[in-house]
Amino acid sequence: MQILVTGGAGVIGSAVVRYLIQHTQDEVCNIDKLTYAGNLESLIDIEYSPRYQFHKIDICNATALQQVFSTFRPDVVM
Repeated sequence: MQILVTGGAGVIGSAVVRYLIQHTQDEVCNIDKLTYAGNLESLIDIEYSPRYQFHKIDICNATALQQVFSTFRPDVVM
């Protein structure tokens, strides 16, 4: 399954992303604006997984978001 996680660099989002990569065979696309709450250091242990990708995107940026949706084609958005 293709799973897109918004806010995946925050406390809860990063826990979800790590869980998905470590305990499933799903592919995960993480998008986060990386404001005060985002911290990519919490994802160091999975950052090189071939099933994981990160995009620094503000979800208010419709053009960037559409590009991710058309290339990643998620089955689920969290």
